[in-house]
Amino acid sequence: MPEFIPTSSSSTSQKNDLASSYRITSSLSFPRLTPVWRERFERFTKPRFLISAFLATSALYCFVIGRDRYTAVSEFVIQQAMPLQGSSASVLAGAAAAPQVLTSLVDGQYLQVYLESSDVKARLFPDGKQLERDYRIKFPDLWTGLRANTSAPKQLDFYRRQLSAAPQPLSGSVILTTSGFTPEQAFNLNNALLKQSRRFVNEVNQSINADQNLFAKKEVHLAEINLKAATRKLELFREKHGNLSVETEQATTSSFISGLESQLVELKVEEAALRRQYRDPNAPEVAFVADQVKELELQIRQERDRALSKDGRDLNALVLEEAELISDVEYATTNLQSARLAADNSRRESQRQLKFVVVLSQSQLPVGPDNNWRWQAFLASIGIVVVAWGVGGFLLNAMRKS
Repeated sequence: MPEFIPTSSSSTSQKNDLASSYRITSSLSFPRLTPVWRERFERFTKPRFLISAFLATSALYCFVIGRDRYTAVSEFVIQQAMPLQGSSASVLAGAAAAPQVLTSLVDGQYLQVYLESSDVKARLFPDGKQLERDYRIKFPDLWTGLRANTSAPKQLDFYRRQLSAAPQPLSGSVILTTSGFTPEQAFNLNNALLKQSRRFVNEVNQSINADQNLFAKKEVHLAEINLKAATRKLELFREKHGNLSVETEQATTSSFISGLESQLVELKVEEAALRRQYRDPNAPEVAFVADQVKELELQIRQERDRALSKDGRDLNALVLEEAELISDVEYATTNLQSARLAADNSRRESQRQLKFVVVLSQSQLPVGPDNNWRWQAFLASIGIVVVAWGVGGFLLNAMRKS
């Protein structure tokens, strides 16, 4: 570069012009550049030029370099097989369907988290290399896509950016939006996610109901086993004691002893009358009745001992044991009835709470690229410039005042 030696007048005028320019550019020093090149460089570093270059670059990428993106949209709702109590089964039922809408909204939020999970990503793209090949970076857009040997977290993050599941608060439906670099990618991904939604809602929800029904059936089976065991114990007890009811036998024995005691009372009255009639207490008539009284008292005592002694049958203890066995049978019977009723209610409740994915709008193969992302990205760059300009101006004013 030829050496340029400026005159004092030209140097002074150029310095004055540069001093009146923007503060940031005036603070730069270029000792190795001549004033002409320094002026040109400072012109390029002015804020207006930098903002224009940034917006031009953003527009070039958004509207020229950026790859086309295709979008497929579908809408579905999660419905129960039967409506909740007091609500309508129709989606168009208005305020009466509010509980159903809330239930569908909550299910949609769960489904939103599930579709963005690594489990679904692994089901749809079991081979990470294939995912990298399908969404690889292509020239001239070197920004969008997956690079080779991308880590699993980055692949998951990229997968999540390709879909959007948005539950609708008013209707309870879910709008599923998928994007891709080709129409087939967006369409196939949307259909695959619909299948995963059906699997999540149908299989998972129905498996929970199946587990509940299985638990109820196990309770019924256990109650039947307990009833059979209690009944068998009672049968063995009665077989051991002559297939008779111990309680009935005790009542019969008590009645028999009561009859003997009544006869004893009558004989004692008759004996007392005979003793008043005959002066000799050893008279044959008196002795005969007295012997009957003694025999009857002995018989009553023997019957009582036979009913209560441990060497005998001990009817009181047997009655308590039999009552306990009968109580066990009655409890097992009641428990079995309750278990069967609970199993029947669980089966009906499972049928009522079955949920299905009802597709309201099926996705269609995109016929053209979706340009919304281009305008969104460009407007975002304009927003960045506006925010940076405002914040920068505020900071410069604060620095000048300080």
